[in-house]
Amino acid sequence: MNTEPQESDLLLPFEGRVFPSEYKEYFKAKRQNFFATIQAFDKLWECFMLLDKIWMREMEDLGRLRDPMQMFPMILFTNAHAKFRIALELGFSCCLGEAWDTVRGAIESVAHAHKLIREPQLLAVWFNKDHGKQQDEAFRDAFERNKKDSLFPTQHGLDKLHRYYSEFSEWGTHTTVTALSQRFHSNESSTDVEWKLIYTGAQPSVLALSLFSLFLASFLMEKAFFGVFENRLQFDVELSKMRSKLDHDRQRTAQEIINRLGLTPPTIWTVS
Repeated sequence: MNTEPQESDLLLPFEGRVFPSEYKEYFKAKRQNFFATIQAFDKLWECFMLLDKIWMREMEDLGRLRDPMQMFPMILFTNAHAKFRIALELGFSCCLGEAWDTVRGAIESVAHAHKLIREPQLLAVWFNKDHGKQQDEAFRDAFERNKKDSLFPTQHGLDKLHRYYSEFSEWGTHTTVTALSQRFHSNESSTDVEWKLIYTGAQPSVLALSLFSLFLASFLMEKAFFGVFENRLQFDVELSKMRSKLDHDRQRTAQEIINRLGLTPPTIWTVS
């Protein structure tokens, strides 16, 4: 019996008609990875889905903000959630470099939002970027220079989030040896060497470590978001139960991954 998924399992009829053959094979591989990774790491997928549900509930609770100075930071937090969704899809499709890059952008959005909540007078600086040399310099002073101290204070766990921002910069955003080594392979024979860059795919241990790191970064982003609006969100009893469950599931899933694959948890996994 053939257990391999057929093209009809991976592509919609419309996709089968409009995709050229080369792109079709790439897209099929990515979608097959997506399905297989969810099955292989189902508890981790459930953690991602619960986190998404929590974030959506929080945004619904905050649908009518009374403070006008919080409205634009709220848009930045929402942008971070949008990037989180794209990143988890990329991560479970084994496009890890692209997932890290996307989450890095989400972290930056959270950091900017949090700073604007702390220092609302910087809203004008944020909006006036690209409106002249003087305005650009003011933006760099406020949001780009000395990033660790300026954008990632200890409040609401942002200092821990900075570690992921730095790591994901090296792993996914910047063109570095570390970034390329994750997907670069060579096949050697006695007469030849074949060099390949793998577009999608990863070893199970690398995939598990990478996906859980993506989850923890996203977990910390939600923690920062909740911290800003805790005075309102704390009254949602169901939300409190969901967040407690996620914290429990996070710890249990981490231990399951460690035991199953015989991994040593990286120090970056420490979030509390």
